[in-house]
Amino acid sequence: MKCKRFSGLLAGALSLLLVLPPPLAQAEAEGRLFQPTGENLMISPPAGWRLAYMDGDPEGDYVVDFLPQNEAHDSWREGYMSVQRRTFPEAALRDNIRARNLTMPQVAISEVMQIAQRKCPGRFVPMGQKDSLTNNIPTSVSGGFCDRLGPSAPFGEGSVMAVFEGKERLFVVQFSWRPSTENELKQFAYRISPARLQQFLDLLNAATLCGGPDEGKCPN
Repeated sequence: MKCKRFSGLLAGALSLLLVLPPPLAQAEAEGRLFQPTGENLMISPPAGWRLAYMDGDPEGDYVVDFLPQNEAHDSWREGYMSVQRRTFPEAALRDNIRARNLTMPQVAISEVMQIAQRKCPGRFVPMGQKDSLTNNIPTSVSGGFCDRLGPSAPFGEGSVMAVFEGKERLFVVQFSWRPSTENELKQFAYRISPARLQQFLDLLNAATLCGGPDEGKCPN
């Protein structure tokens, strides 16, 4: 798996779409529940995880977060899952990307991972980038581990992120984890067990689309 590099203008413009959700600590004060309409990504959280936050526009962009049952908004360690629906960039940018024989997920993931590496105040261990089809959805996946992020993650934080290109929307899914101690899972490059990481990848690989053209109705 080989990461591709793009012009800063092209990639930067697309990465602006991938705005991270507000801090989970604000969830109870700002979140609201609703049923999204239109094209949607169907993806399940890990077994036992709960809905922790949701906000946005039922007909437009939104974000929804999941946490393990025993995790708190302001101190999670075991894991965190975010699902975002994003509006496509303007047509000229989409045409520019296609003219380069690229996809929006390829460009977005490459830029986001470069930003993550630059902003890590410690050592960043990157994952390779995989560009493929997930149930006929153009998809790019990558991630990495930053070994120092500050008080909220004193022993670092790892993430794996996927961008899915639907027929009408972009969808961004992120799984993250934080070691609880300095030496927890230090034998693994990304400070997560291979089985746990594979669980997250399996959930990404099971994602499907609904509600869009020729995609079937979304379940309630």
